[in-house]
Amino acid sequence: MPIVHTIRTLMIAISKLSKDYGKRSLFENISLNINAGERIGLLGPNGTGKSTLFAMILGEIEPSDGEIRMNKNIRIGHLPQECGFHSQRTVIEELLEGDSEINRLNKEKDELEKEGSADSMRYGDILERLEILGYFQLEYKAKKILTGLEFKEDDFCRPVKQLSGGWQMRVLLAKLLTCPYDILLLDEPTNYLDLNAAVWLKDYLSDFKGSFIMISHDKAFLTEVTNYTLILDNGSIFKVKGSYEHYEQIKEERRKFLVKQFKDQEKKKEQLERFVSRFHAQPNKAASVRAKRTALERLKESAVGLLPNSRASIGDFRFPGTKRSGHKVITLEGISKSYGDITVYEDFDFEVYQREKAVLAGDNGAGKSTLLKIMAGVVDIDKGRRIVGHKVDIGYFSQTRLDVLNPENTVLAEAYSAAPGYMAETAVRTILGALLFSGDDSEKKVKVLSGGEKSRLILVKLLIDPPNFLLLDEPTTHLDVDAVDALTNALRQYEGTIVFISHDIYFVRRVANVVFDVQSGKVRKIAGEFDYYLEKKAKGELLSENSHGFGYRKPNHCSSTYRAIRKEREEPKKEDTDKLRLKEEKKRRIKEEKRRRAHNAATGGKIDKLKHEKENLRLEMYSKSRSLSDPRIYRRRDEETAKEYGRRIKEIEKLIVQIDEEIKTLKSGLLPVTGLN
Repeated sequence: MPIVHTIRTLMIAISKLSKDYGKRSLFENISLNINAGERIGLLGPNGTGKSTLFAMILGEIEPSDGEIRMNKNIRIGHLPQECGFHSQRTVIEELLEGDSEINRLNKEKDELEKEGSADSMRYGDILERLEILGYFQLEYKAKKILTGLEFKEDDFCRPVKQLSGGWQMRVLLAKLLTCPYDILLLDEPTNYLDLNAAVWLKDYLSDFKGSFIMISHDKAFLTEVTNYTLILDNGSIFKVKGSYEHYEQIKEERRKFLVKQFKDQEKKKEQLERFVSRFHAQPNKAASVRAKRTALERLKESAVGLLPNSRASIGDFRFPGTKRSGHKVITLEGISKSYGDITVYEDFDFEVYQREKAVLAGDNGAGKSTLLKIMAGVVDIDKGRRIVGHKVDIGYFSQTRLDVLNPENTVLAEAYSAAPGYMAETAVRTILGALLFSGDDSEKKVKVLSGGEKSRLILVKLLIDPPNFLLLDEPTTHLDVDAVDALTNALRQYEGTIVFISHDIYFVRRVANVVFDVQSGKVRKIAGEFDYYLEKKAKGELLSENSHGFGYRKPNHCSSTYRAIRKEREEPKKEDTDKLRLKEEKKRRIKEEKRRRAHNAATGGKIDKLKHEKENLRLEMYSKSRSLSDPRIYRRRDEETAKEYGRRIKEIEKLIVQIDEEIKTLKSGLLPVTGLN
């Protein structure tokens, strides 16, 4: 577990730091301290140098000037936005064996045991250090975190290299949360999570005892997990005590104060200028005019400026009005969809109604993206009907942005492609400018755009020809906080219908008025906002009267087809009775033998697991007992820690007795096998 610091220990000191790329300065002469126990949200528009700051802390990029000093032996864990995660281990092995210090200590411990030196002082020191690093609780913690990040138990033993890039990033995140790092640098940690996993991570980090600096565009996430905020903008950095929400309150109060000061200043300036203009030619007023001019010069020198609104992010925008659609926007009847042997939906019914703004929630792999693509008509269905409602125009925002963009087009040409007919170039350029495509940017090829630029270009196309039914797959990915805010406000005012997938908790809370809970080929509709859905889910009340299910259709028991099938199944086939009986008996015996073997294998696995747990408990008890009995070590412990160690030792003794009893019970339940196969 992360090392808990009881005092404000300085971990990282940044002094007069500057970073230039040619003539462009990312930041200049910035200084700040990062202390233990601080959970920091790092904010700033795209391109202001947030990820670059992380790279300089890690020593991957040299600063142009200044220095970064770190506490001796500090352990930093880093989650980049994207990476190639290469590992030959399984998922659980990566979490348990992927830490270099724990590996080194375990290797030395094993060597001492082979040499018969388990009673040496060094052996005890190793156990003490492993205990401080949380090694003895590591497996339990690792499995808890993997489960929270939606890994199934069967996935624990899968090789990491067999997982997709997104799941590999989840393994890396799980490793960072499991292993004992002093500080974590998390760059958009929710990017590869779905909504359920993002909610779990929010709850986990809310109680996190370690330190981290996190880059995120999710305001709700930042507000609930951070206690400090760093703002990187205009080449400067500001540190504010409190969450992002607190920072926004301070910023608004500061803005109001400066506006008032600015107005008072302009009023005084106008009075002075009017006096000078009126009396400058009168000799008897010469002294007063000189005094007023001096005051005016001083006022200009100490002029109060308003906070610059220079963030390189999109401002507020609105979707133009759309034509009204029919009441039923889209209907799916008897839909079936499979990918190879995997059935996602079977005989599935689903409906969306006018002006619903619905989020698709549910576990990863439950079929959310497939359902969105079926509604968009971009994947074929195996069976059933997809019925688009009266006067419905569909706009699809794909998570893979190039699904709806032509990489060979220029930005301007791609924007023009959305126009339903003739549209003046100035009108197209005006919309492009509102989404930060100005000047030479409009001549860029789509294929060279960043993820955020591609997202903005899709929004441009939707604004040029606004549909009345939007299907959005992770629309906030690669957008900064201000851009997410602008999109959120635009969608709240949008007059059409929306179905979307998003891991951004702030965005979901602000936009959704309906939740579709997608699970195992079925969808349950919860009318209400997202927090209401979370409350119902936590209480296990999703099947209440306020929810409505879509899914498999019940068979018609009155139909002639159903009666014919049932009659055929119930009529016995006329075969040789003795042969059939012998054949069935052999099948039964083989099945029973397989069952016994499977039972014994599962029981053996449980016994091995309990023995491993017992050995870890024994080592933990030895380490704590040694700490309490050795004055050299005991002096380093406080009284409360000593009491806690004593309580834990007694608890371990009871647990070992319970494990021995459980192993005995399991062994007595082993079944005899005959070797029949």
